[in-house]
Amino acid sequence: MAKATSVLMRLARWLVPLAIVAGAVALKGISDGRSVEAASLPPLPVRVMAPERGDLARTLRLNAHIESESMVTVLPLVSGILQELFVEQGQQVQKDQIIARVDAARYELQLKQAEAAYFSSKSSYERVDQLYKAGATTQQNYDQAKAQYEAYASQYDLARLQLSYANVKSPVQGVVLVKHQSVGSIAAPERPLVTIGDLAELVVRARIPERYYRLFEENRDGMAITVFGPDGDEYQARIKSISPFVSAETKNFEALVGVLGDLKGLRPGMFVSVSFKLAEWKGVLSLPYAALSGGDTLWYVENNQAYPLRFEPKDGSDTQFIVPEEYAQKRFITEGFYFVREGSPVQVLGARVP
Repeated sequence: MAKATSVLMRLARWLVPLAIVAGAVALKGISDGRSVEAASLPPLPVRVMAPERGDLARTLRLNAHIESESMVTVLPLVSGILQELFVEQGQQVQKDQIIARVDAARYELQLKQAEAAYFSSKSSYERVDQLYKAGATTQQNYDQAKAQYEAYASQYDLARLQLSYANVKSPVQGVVLVKHQSVGSIAAPERPLVTIGDLAELVVRARIPERYYRLFEENRDGMAITVFGPDGDEYQARIKSISPFVSAETKNFEALVGVLGDLKGLRPGMFVSVSFKLAEWKGVLSLPYAALSGGDTLWYVENNQAYPLRFEPKDGSDTQFIVPEEYAQKRFITEGFYFVREGSPVQVLGARVP
């Protein structure tokens, strides 16, 4: 048994190098006589198609989310217990409508104190003013009375203003999107009450790669834009503004896109897709990228044989590239060109013609 194993191992040492040498010789023979041998090979099955005529467009499609252009977070301007909150999520509000009320007891007392001081100082100032005009008092007394009166007048105005802030008003017209607090909680200038947005003015903030900056700047008014909602509905849109800078971290710039039409199917926060039409060609001949071999070669069939054609696409859509008019009558291989060589006989399995 051991003797037989030893014999097999010695044979393997000779057979493996011989197989490698034979393969190399065969490969050299194929490369040296490529065109001669190709004609003698059996036909290779391929699928072909002629260039299609039609319209092409190159697009850029990005994901984003819907925002309200005038979305405002309402903050109380004074502190205190939130006594009343008059709005609910989804409720329509008008500008300057009272939406909440903060406990105003402290500010009412402050107003009474300021009011008393104000009227007292006013009365004193008026008496001193009459005496001063009559020459019965000094300039110093007059100036002191006037300064005191003006100081208490400012405190009185401030107290009235603070009391008015206890009634929280909506700064914009819109819809209540979020309630951040409830009745009984502590209201403070750093704690938001509600967020209000205008659902009639919806926008998308698209973050676009920097290589498209010049293209967007040059075509901002005429670029066709489509927003695809989460339910598949399509909305037309337009560019409202383009950021004047590019983020050094992300290499993107921001384009603010306004959504047009009936916006009932969209709400702030929804995830959408935005398509920008970057270029468009009418009535051109094109082939799918599946017909391109190695990025720069097309294979066409003539007299049931395959021939290469050097071609580097320059323009086209995401799926098709434009070819010259002289290619209109050629049939290009879309499947099976990986195995063909120049002059290889082929068997066409299926052809698509425009």
